Amino acid sequence: METKITKELVVNHFARKVSPLQRELIAQWLQDKANEEKYYEWLEEWENRNPQYRTQTDNAIQQYAAFLTGNPHLPDTEAPVSELTIVRPNRWRQWLVAASVMLLLGAGIGLFRNQILYKNYTTAFGETQALTLTDGSRVTLNANSSLRVPRWGFGKSNREVFLAGEASFSVTHTPDDRKFIVRTAKKLDIIVLGTEFTVFARKRGARVVLNKGKVQLRYQEGKTARQLLMKPGDLVTLDTRNHMALNPVKQSRFRSVSEEKRFVFEETTLEEVAYLLEDNYGLQVEIKNHELAERVLMGSFRADNVDQLLQSISELLDVNVVRQGQRVQIMDN
Repeated sequence: METKITKELVVNHFARKVSPLQRELIAQWLQDKANEEKYYEWLEEWENRNPQYRTQTDNAIQQYAAFLTGNPHLPDTEAPVSELTIVRPNRWRQWLVAASVMLLLGAGIGLFRNQILYKNYTTAFGETQALTLTDGSRVTLNANSSLRVPRWGFGKSNREVFLAGEASFSVTHTPDDRKFIVRTAKKLDIIVLGTEFTVFARKRGARVVLNKGKVQLRYQEGKTARQLLMKPGDLVTLDTRNHMALNPVKQSRFRSVSEEKRFVFEETTLEEVAYLLEDNYGLQVEIKNHELAERVLMGSFRADNVDQLLQSISELLDVNVVRQGQRVQIMDN
C-alpha cells in the first residue's frame, strides 16, 4: 500500500523522526516540481516554530571576543615554548576552532535559507528567458543574468526583486499602489509603480533606460545617498564609482535582444559592442587598435546566434573578425 505524503510526515522528517523508508518516499515525492513549493513552505513554518535549531553565531562571536579580552597576551611569542605548547595554545585553538565552525555553519544556513525563501532565475551566455511574476509583471531576463524573487508574499507583502546582469521589466499596477523595487549589487535601487524600463547592472557600471511611466532611482555615490526621478526617454548611466550621467535617448536603440533576436545600433562604438559580446556570450574580444575601437556602428539586423552577429559586425564596419573558441580578434582589412 502506497504511503501518502502528508504535512505531518514531512514535519517529522524535518525533526528526524522518520524511518529510512519514509525518507526515501519523501525524496521520490519531491521529484515532482509541484511539490517543491509546499515542501519549502512547510520547512519555513517548521523553522520559525523551532528556533533552537538555528545556529547562535552572535553568541559564539561574543564569547570568543570575551575570551580574547580576558587573555590579551595570546598568543605570546615571548613566552617559553613549553608554556605555549602545553597550556595556552590548546585553549586558544579550541576557542578559535569552535568560533570558526559556528561562523561557517551560520553562513551555510544563511545560503540555504536564501534558496528556500527565494526563487532564482538564471540565464546562460547567449540565452534569454521570459518570466511572468505572480503579480502579473513581466520580465525579460537577458543573457548571463540572474533574478531573485521571493517565493511567498510577492505582490502582497512586498514586490522586491534582486537583479544581477540585465533585464527588461513591464510592471503591473496594483490597487493599493504597492511599489515595485529592483535592487542591484551596484548600490542602485529602482522604485516604480507601473512602468516599462530596462536595467543593466554589471561589473563595469550600471544603466537604466525608461520607456514608459516614471521611476525613482536611489544610488550611493561615495558616502552620499542620492535620488533621481526619471521620465520616459531618459538614460541614466553610472560608472564603477557610481558617478551618474543623465541623457535623452531614442527608445528604439534599446530594444531587447530577445525581441525577435534583433540588434539595433545607433552611434554605438565597437568598444561598447565588445562589452556586449563579453557580457551576453562570454567571449574575450581583442580590438587591434584604439582608432578601430572608437568606430561607430549604425543599423538594425537580425542574428539568430553569435556567429551571425559577428558576421554582421564585420560587414557593417568592413573589418576582419576572427573567432577561435571564446577568443575573438577584430582588425582592419
